Amino acid sequence: METIIPFDTIQNWIEEEKKLGSLSADSVVLATASASGEVHSRVVAIREITHLGILFFTQKKSRKAKDLSENSSASMTLWLPLRQREVVLDGLVEALTENENQGYWETLSRERQLRFLTYQSGKPIDSLNDLQMRYALLEKNYDNKKIPMNESYCGYRLVPNRIYFYTLGQETFSEVTEYVFLAEKWKKQRVSP
Repeated sequence: METIIPFDTIQNWIEEEKKLGSLSADSVVLATASASGEVHSRVVAIREITHLGILFFTQKKSRKAKDLSENSSASMTLWLPLRQREVVLDGLVEALTENENQGYWETLSRERQLRFLTYQSGKPIDSLNDLQMRYALLEKNYDNKKIPMNESYCGYRLVPNRIYFYTLGQETFSEVTEYVFLAEKWKKQRVSP
């Protein structure tokens, strides 16, 4: 019997899209809902794809972090326009541990670490110049120094229980394959669009 690993297919589709010239093939639309059911979506960068799920990072005071603390159900949509493909992942999101966050923080470039320190999620600013000035100050303060992990930096893993792969047909029917995680394995079936 064939071992089904849908995460390999996701990674392959992303790599194919990048080879065609896409600059944002590793970005997804993440949809979350508050405890009261208010839905919100935004684009996040995929940090890593493993057999456990999809990793992304944010700030603890962001709306997505607040939503996920109240309701761990979420959905991600990956749109790959150059190949006319889409992947939808539905499941639960789990927070990474502080040690995991620290490990990923240390792999970030200095520029990205400084940018994360610059952000103050949700706080009003007068202009982007405010952020540029804060960034320049932090860059000066941490010149030739190790940059400590931003206390607000946090990672999450979407652990899907259902994944849809869509290949859109221009002149024929679109193809849809559904993977459902049941009894510790992925079940694959073709479904009608």
